[in-house]
Amino acid sequence: MERILFRFTKGAPVRYVGHLDLMRVFDRVFRRSGFPVAYSQGFNPRPRMSFASALTLGATSEWELCQCDLARDLQPEELEAAAGKLREQLPSGIEVLEIWAIPLEKRNPYIQVTAAEYELTLVGEDVGSRMVQFLADPGIPQALESAVVELADRKVLKIKLPAGERGGIRIRDLIAVLEEAVPGFRGHLLHRSHLWCELDPAASVDRADCGKPGAADN
Repeated sequence: MERILFRFTKGAPVRYVGHLDLMRVFDRVFRRSGFPVAYSQGFNPRPRMSFASALTLGATSEWELCQCDLARDLQPEELEAAAGKLREQLPSGIEVLEIWAIPLEKRNPYIQVTAAEYELTLVGEDVGSRMVQFLADPGIPQALESAVVELADRKVLKIKLPAGERGGIRIRDLIAVLEEAVPGFRGHLLHRSHLWCELDPAASVDRADCGKPGAADN
């Protein structure tokens, strides 16, 4: 294994940690845990890692992706042990859920995002029904896949947006449109529930033995 991809959460305790600060968090975690990540050359070495998509500040997520190059070729049992030490150093709100070994390629299709799914909590009387009515308008782009879902304690708007340089829709831009178009709606408690990339590691590569939390302790 020379490169890995891991899926991690960004929970409420770290929702206001920006993308650059999040990169610093992982840098410190790698160093403290002794995780064998490769570093860049030069005066100020940085971990050779890349994130699939920066998350909007204030949002939470259960589907963040990060790839990192390893300093040396590892056997599955070595990566399992290293992942266990890494998890011990993670701050509250960040949890590594799955890890895959992926090919060492210049342009990695496993972090090239094509679509993202979000959940927006709906607060206020009849906001849910007004949202359904607005989204049913024929003028709404067909690229938007959306539904208002009633959970045990709240209603949420689940919406899938295309991503990428061409045809991508930013969630913050959409929220601004919805706040103007739907009376009573205010965007808050934004949660990213899924990312789709050009290639899905769960379907195309073998998951490492350390893919689930606690695996290193079993």
